[in-house]
Amino acid sequence: MAEALAAEFGVQLANQLGFQSLLLEVDCLPLVEKLRHPDSIHTELGVISRRIINLLQETSSGRVDIMHARREANNAAHIMAHSETRWDSREVWIDRPPIFLVDQLILDDATVAF
Repeated sequence: MAEALAAEFGVQLANQLGFQSLLLEVDCLPLVEKLRHPDSIHTELGVISRRIINLLQETSSGRVDIMHARREANNAAHIMAHSETRWDSREVWIDRPPIFLVDQLILDDATVAF
């Protein structure tokens, strides 16, 4: 659920910023499957997936790719999910990631390359 809500927020943000193309990369395979093949919205994940699909259809004029990232190559997301952030607010980094994630992002990128 958390990954689906984060993906929804990310798509909303990308649309607000006027991105023409979007790569949605998540490490939750059931979410990827729901987004690629929406069949049932009778679960909470299905409902959020349908909202994400609607957002993508309504506002994206460019290419949209939905990809599954192996969890081993996405440790930065794991760190963010367990960081001591305030859950009643949202933080967005546009040009530079937070300093505590830089090293992990480099490692994640190297993991994907191999």
